[in-house]
Amino acid sequence: MNFPKKTWLTAGAALLVIAGAAAWIYWHEFKAPTFDVELHRRVGEVMAEQTARVAGQGGKIVLITIPTRDQPELQVELQAFNAKLRKLGKFELREYELDTKDQDKYGIGTGLSGRRYVRTANKNLDAAAVVSFVGAPNLKDEDVTELKRVPKLVAQARSVDHLPKLFGRQLISVAVASRFSFPAPGPVMARTVQDRFDKRYQIVVAATVAAIPKAD
Repeated sequence: MNFPKKTWLTAGAALLVIAGAAAWIYWHEFKAPTFDVELHRRVGEVMAEQTARVAGQGGKIVLITIPTRDQPELQVELQAFNAKLRKLGKFELREYELDTKDQDKYGIGTGLSGRRYVRTANKNLDAAAVVSFVGAPNLKDEDVTELKRVPKLVAQARSVDHLPKLFGRQLISVAVASRFSFPAPGPVMARTVQDRFDKRYQIVVAATVAAIPKAD
């Protein structure tokens, strides 16, 4: 049986519409990221901007992170960090990926121990800065004593508990921390990715660390 050409064209167009709808549903329901990609990209860029600010326009940057296979947000942040840092200067990146097997303490902005940080810093005495995407370390007195040189530290921190002590002893330069001070700056309704960043995160330096609420 021969169908008119118009019938074939109509059927083909309908199939394309169905295929497009199926692809849209698959992407938005099953494949699309379940987190704010633009926001985490901005976090990575801010980490790079703060790193360049404390390190200058070049030098060795020691990056402390964890595997990203189960951390898609971190993967986005690291990609943005690397891309932005390349635009800000001539930096040599030395990455340390921590072993997280059977260790649930590690995550974005958390997990870095004082001992691991000291060990990494002492292996890289020529570093212009150390950058941690796994938190600010809780440095004990014996950890500080073991430091051969106090590096410039830029850390993404989920918790602010250790920050006053670290800044008070000049052991950290900048922290990109989960917001602890409210109300957040900017409009009530976030209109841009920078607005969303400002509502979720706060850049902490020595001059602003006093605003951190004291732990109970």
